[in-house]
Order: sequence, then structure tokens, then C-alpha cells
Amino acid sequence: MARISARRVKTHRSYTFFQLADLLGVTVGTVRRWCKAGLPHVSDARPYLIQGSDFHAFHKAKLSKKKTPLKTFEVYCLGCHAARTPEPGLVEAEPIDAERDCIMAICPTCAGLTRLIISRRDLRKWAGKYGFAYNTREHA
Repeated sequence: MARISARRVKTHRSYTFFQLADLLGVTVGTVRRWCKAGLPHVSDARPYLIQGSDFHAFHKAKLSKKKTPLKTFEVYCLGCHAARTPEPGLVEAEPIDAERDCIMAICPTCAGLTRLIISRRDLRKWAGKYGFAYNTREHA
């Protein structure tokens, strides 16, 4: 499922369920489900209206609930849905481009593969802590 573009919703406008669904490219049922989940709407008379500012606040809160802050040397496991510190020896790096690398590690809890994109300057810290070697030609 693709992310919706909340920037299309204007802060000072009111929208019906159908207008908001059409603007965001979702179904009307999705907008109704958001209202049941806490999206404020004016339900005194039909058509029910949603303020653009209320939608922005709801969407921002919904996105912030999904984020998990990671400490140094932590990766996010998609299987566990939690931040995990990988075991030494189960971490390796793969170059992406001139500035970034992909750290691949095995989750110690569920044994799932996790990935984390890091900057080139952080690669030496990871290599020092987890003891993996990286090719200096590829990582130059």
C-alpha cells in the first residue's frame, strides 16, 4: 500500500468524506475507518465534514506512532516490530553508493534478516564493534 500525500489537503478547507477520499486516492471506507479511529469530523448534519487542519493533526499523530527511534548500533526487525541489537558475527555490510552502505544483520530474537542504511562515516564504527571486514576499494 502506498503512502498518502497529506500535502494535498489544505489546512483551511473543509472536506466531505467523498472529497477527501478522492483527493487522497483512498476509498470512502478508509476515511470512515479513520473517523472511527479518532479523526475529528462535524456530524451535526449531512454531509459530514472534516477540517483540513484536523486531518493534518490526525495524520501526523498516526505517522509518529509507527516510528521507532533507534539507538546507536540498533536495527529495526520487521518480524519482531522492535529495535534489536544484533549479535557480533551476524552483521555484514554491503555498499550502496559512494556515501551509503547497507548493514545486514540477523535478529537475535526471531532470526529474521534486518537491514539498515548508514552513512559511510558510520561504517568504521559498525565494523569496529561487530568485527566485520569491508573492502576499502568498494568503500573508498
